[in-house]
Amino acid sequence: MKFEKYLNSFKEYLESNKFSERTVETYCSYAKQFLSFIDEYYQRITSLEKITKDIVLDYQNYLTNYKNEKGESLANKTQSLKLRALKKLFFFLIRKDLILKDPTTIITFPKEEQRLTRNILSEKEVFELLDSTKLRDPIGIRNRAILEMFYACGIRTSELCNLRVHDVDLKEQTVTIVKGKGNKSRLLPIGQYASFYIQQYLEKARKYMLKGKMNDPGYLFLSQRGNPFNKSTINKTVMKTVCRNTNLNKSISCYSMRHAVATHLLRNKVDIMY
Repeated sequence: MKFEKYLNSFKEYLESNKFSERTVETYCSYAKQFLSFIDEYYQRITSLEKITKDIVLDYQNYLTNYKNEKGESLANKTQSLKLRALKKLFFFLIRKDLILKDPTTIITFPKEEQRLTRNILSEKEVFELLDSTKLRDPIGIRNRAILEMFYACGIRTSELCNLRVHDVDLKEQTVTIVKGKGNKSRLLPIGQYASFYIQQYLEKARKYMLKGKMNDPGYLFLSQRGNPFNKSTINKTVMKTVCRNTNLNKSISCYSMRHAVATHLLRNKVDIMY
């Protein structure tokens, strides 16, 4: 690829500006896709300075009309993310005096589809989900603690997976999120219910997860094999297990809990800017 050297500099720029690891990976991947598009369809372009608004507009049309092997189009949200990555790339190029004009000013973002609200959990459904956990065994205690944590503070899935035992202060009923979205740290209240079930988990269940492990990895919530969760495993092993014990006819994930928190707080006119 002709312009690959700029991708490394772009990555360093994003990292130096404290973008999250996931954002850096996504933006660099989408920037590379655009440069590959230039390589394939505009082989005469030998300098980034020669990329015009018409070329950027052509790329946007390419995204709009793109279909994968199954004949599926790109969601508007995905198109927008790819275009935002492109704008960030050219912002970087101008900032570093590598080009003089920004051709991405021509970009208009597609209107994102409105999400269906039928899968938003009501307060009654959240309580049914919480009460469905079986507290007779360590797995059930752990699952209840995880659900209570989600509903107590609206924590992101990745943030919950990365929590360490020492991040939770049960006496003060708070949790410290270290390097959350945008690499920012923050302190969140978790309340008495989450604190109670987390304490139950620490006293009665976590040691069960560590059975047979030589070393404690230090993460707060562990799988049955003593390993930290990730977004995929926590949805498969926790949320699906819990949902099987309910009569809820909804697709429920960790994000469902976060979405429910925000919705319920807004309905009660509570500020959620934390």
